[in-house]
Amino acid sequence: MKTTLILAALLFLLMNVKSRAQVSFKTEYFGTSDYKNNDGDKVGNSKGSAMVYSGIANIPLAVKINKDSLSSTWVLNLSGDHARLDNKNFTQDLVLSHITNVQLSVVNIRQLSQKWSLIAFAGAGIYNSETQISKVNANSILGNGGAIFVKKINPKLDLGAGLAFTNTLGYPMLFPALYVNYNSEGKYTFKFSMLNGIQASAGYNFNNTLNLQIIAEMNGQMALLKKDGKNVIFTHQYVVAGLRPEIKINKNISLPITLGVNAVRFAYFQDRNLKSLFKDKESPYFDFSPYAAAQINYKF
Repeated sequence: MKTTLILAALLFLLMNVKSRAQVSFKTEYFGTSDYKNNDGDKVGNSKGSAMVYSGIANIPLAVKINKDSLSSTWVLNLSGDHARLDNKNFTQDLVLSHITNVQLSVVNIRQLSQKWSLIAFAGAGIYNSETQISKVNANSILGNGGAIFVKKINPKLDLGAGLAFTNTLGYPMLFPALYVNYNSEGKYTFKFSMLNGIQASAGYNFNNTLNLQIIAEMNGQMALLKKDGKNVIFTHQYVVAGLRPEIKINKNISLPITLGVNAVRFAYFQDRNLKSLFKDKESPYFDFSPYAAAQINYKF
């Protein structure tokens, strides 16, 4: 689960970046719900809500086209999230109140042929439980990198696979990395991607200014810290679904607004070691709750 969060942040919109910079800001609200254990039983009278603020910028640094009309694009990818968890009636130290994630990566998207492309990336991120930069330490910093080969199956579908490196567990490790992007545009739209978490949607374009979608998404944040003298990982991951009207102000600006439900919101600690990666673990969660989000997208 934690590896999915890291790779999701790295792969956001990379294959869609051409020669224009893209910036996105989003605010998400999760209503109050009970905190439960693996068996679905309430943990005392514990409950909580949450707000998540996020921003992403993709900035093309250089675009080159060779004699065979194949392009090579260098992109700077910067993203950040801040989750504020409003936890109530907890008698034990089971959840965090704040999570701050910041990632910076340099990405090269290179066409190998008309069908095949290579995504290579390298960078680092801060995954912290503090809100002050001065309190960031080396324990909260991760390096990352990797390479993914992508094949265009048809005009609507891209599939890819490769390897990604991260030091999530305190030492370098290689993980498999998957890339899936399905995009059907027109009056009716269908999308599925594993670029920024997992996103699926089906929509209808009423006109050039309004689109209505049914969406289902999985996303989240994490923090690396010490707890009881041990290195641990705190995971905050959620699954949401709902209706998303998107207002297109002009060709550069769009405003998606989502109203729906949070099906489940995982929030738990686990040891930061190789053993915990493979063993069954407790995954307590906040139960079903209302969900709302507002976003602004801008293309320069």
